Amino acid sequence: MTTPRKPTRHAEVAGAGFAGLTVSIALARRGWSVRLHEQNDEVRDFGAGILLWRNAMLALEVIGVAEAIRDNGVRPQYYETNLDGVSVSAELLGYPYWAITRPKLHALLADAARAAGVEIVTGSRAVGADPAGVLIMEDGGGLEADLVIGADGAGSVVRNSLGDLAQERKKYSDGVCRVLIPRPEEFRGEQWDRVVDFWTLGPDAMRILFISTGPETIYLGMMAETSNERASRIPIDVEAWSERFPQLAPIVELAGKAEGGRHDSYQTTRVTPWSTGRAVLVGDSAHSMCPALGQGASVGIVNAVDLAHALDQYDDIGQALAEWERRERPMTDGAQSRSGYMAETRTLARGNGFTPELLETANFVSAAVSPELAALYPVPEANRSW
Repeated sequence: MTTPRKPTRHAEVAGAGFAGLTVSIALARRGWSVRLHEQNDEVRDFGAGILLWRNAMLALEVIGVAEAIRDNGVRPQYYETNLDGVSVSAELLGYPYWAITRPKLHALLADAARAAGVEIVTGSRAVGADPAGVLIMEDGGGLEADLVIGADGAGSVVRNSLGDLAQERKKYSDGVCRVLIPRPEEFRGEQWDRVVDFWTLGPDAMRILFISTGPETIYLGMMAETSNERASRIPIDVEAWSERFPQLAPIVELAGKAEGGRHDSYQTTRVTPWSTGRAVLVGDSAHSMCPALGQGASVGIVNAVDLAHALDQYDDIGQALAEWERRERPMTDGAQSRSGYMAETRTLARGNGFTPELLETANFVSAAVSPELAALYPVPEANRSW
């Protein structure tokens, strides 16, 4: 007697950003059929860089993408803080995290999604969702699924269409210009394969986060108060930034010529709960946070992988969603609160800011991660939060 084959479950996913691609890969690798909708004509990300912390690297190990990131990214030797031209601390020596360009990470995830059998549809815009399990499209049609996933970013239309979800928003005084520049000769070599956090706090706060993302590129996160209009401009105002960071004048000049940069204001959106019926949110649509902690993408990747894991553990989708949120919510809320506190106090500017408490998010291990995988990314004793 042949045992009937369990029907494949199907997901419709809105948004082909990091979280949308990750959850699509994770579900497809667990036997789901997945259709991923991207409103733009291409699957791409803007030209900047990103840090992927240990929590994200472990999740990416689960879906088979971590090795490619290690091969294409840079592991920072340490994290240096520089205040008013003086180096005040060097931290995270030996910590397992990687820097990579956002376009490269996006391309690696898109390739992995296609290899896993995900159907990616471009020029396809979702405008809402029905908790009964329907993704509502711009043309008025509805796509039925066992699970509808909104991964359409901080301004999520899927989230905003679900009236059962409460939203709490908070804005901060800072914003960041993100640009990717060619790596000048004087900043080449392994000695520059590190993160350098340049700060000046007077007369108002400005910051340049310098991250080597490969042999040819450097990512600059250029933070300033949004009331400082010149420092919040794209393209970069070379004069305004060079005046505050004269030691980085060659870098700032390249930033002024960079194309594809973007300015984002700091804000937090907290959604409760993350799901209703058979509609669920992942990534920034559920828990956008200001980038002061650098954990927005990493937390989204972790939650996306653990969502697929929870759905694999429980036949009942509602039970799976409830258990997933129970596991991930404390870590996520903590990351949002810490990032907000750091934005308000600028605590990293004084150096030695990566306390065990601050690293709890980076050290978080998803339920989807086996002990064997976790052992591949040992944490130096000085950076343990347990």
